[in-house]
Amino acid sequence: MAVMVLSLAPAWGQGAAPDAGQLLKRVRQAATLQENKDVKGQIRKRSVKVPFSMSLRGNLIAFQYQQGGVANRFDLKFRDRGQEILSWKNGRAAVLPVAQYSVPIAGTDVTYEDLSMRYLYWPAAKVVRDDAASTVKGRDCWIVQIPNPNPKVGQYAWVRVWIDKENGAMWQMDGIDGRGELAKRFMIDSVMKLKDGSWFFKRMKVEVRDPSNPRKTVSVSYIDMENP
Repeated sequence: MAVMVLSLAPAWGQGAAPDAGQLLKRVRQAATLQENKDVKGQIRKRSVKVPFSMSLRGNLIAFQYQQGGVANRFDLKFRDRGQEILSWKNGRAAVLPVAQYSVPIAGTDVTYEDLSMRYLYWPAAKVVRDDAASTVKGRDCWIVQIPNPNPKVGQYAWVRVWIDKENGAMWQMDGIDGRGELAKRFMIDSVMKLKDGSWFFKRMKVEVRDPSNPRKTVSVSYIDMENP
């Protein structure tokens, strides 16, 4: 989402809350500093299963997925001040229009914006919580709130992320709508160790909430990664 960002990052160490901007910078670097990797998985929602592969090559991540027997590809290209989402057609790449950021991929609950995690580049982030609510899967986390600098673009007015205090991994991401209500939640269910010794998430749960009752989950998808 840039999914590789969820691999375990270098240790942070304990102490006072760090600057939120620096936290997000380190999380972004965890993606671009990875060695070349090729991983496979699937996005599934009920009976819908969408196989995909992901190739990490420095500042470029290429996603390929199957839909109706047709291979589709889009890339995430990281830059110093953000990243581009590139879609491929007839062997050519073009920048994905912002109007398509919120389009679900192959009937799942996962969108191009979700996979890009472009909110990691938004400015004005701040650490907002450090209490019992900041613990996920038994891990102590910093909770970072990131406002959308252009709320008219994309699904979320702001995003809240849980970043592990010890290793910098992201365990949970909440997308908040313009009313300040939870619209979508991403949670890592399990992690796995790759052959090169690095860690990667094994399964992520994606919950879509009811707009009229944010406590109610109306749809669930999963992102499952294969253990190579």
